[in-house]
Amino acid sequence: MNKPTMKLLALPLIAFLCGTLHAAETDLIFKDAKKELVRHSMIGVRDTLIFYTFAEKSAVLVFRIDNKAALLPVSGTVHLFAPGTTAEDLGKWVNNQHSDGLFPEVPEPVITNRLADGTCTVTARELVGQEKQALNDDVFADYKVKLTVKEHREEGKFRIAAFEDEANVFVKIEK
Repeated sequence: MNKPTMKLLALPLIAFLCGTLHAAETDLIFKDAKKELVRHSMIGVRDTLIFYTFAEKSAVLVFRIDNKAALLPVSGTVHLFAPGTTAEDLGKWVNNQHSDGLFPEVPEPVITNRLADGTCTVTARELVGQEKQALNDDVFADYKVKLTVKEHREEGKFRIAAFEDEANVFVKIEK
């Protein structure tokens, strides 16, 4: 193989490694995802994290619901991994995002894209209970919330189809 041919073959690999190429645009469809909800840390109640793992797409969509503001603002990030990243490795990466980092060797995303504000919003909430935190006697209201996600597309990278989902969020009750 001559040098010009080798250069042409290497360009897609270099683009992929630099995060500018991810096979083709990745369609992230809610029903294809494994959902994991995290509301507790090792020391107690925390903001809510929702991980949607798309194993066959080597992608993870993460929503963070801030439990300190009354409006419960939601931020979102899409993480695209190298094609062929296993579901097990994606699970280890998800675990390290909210725990004590049990897994020292996990894949890193090749593309990380923060979603525009307003892409996901809390559109309804219902008080379903309370929880007292033993560590400091703080009391938290437990809300069931409805999330509405607008369709979102990053040209050449990914597309999220619009969907709705539910989650639970703790909000500290002021004494």
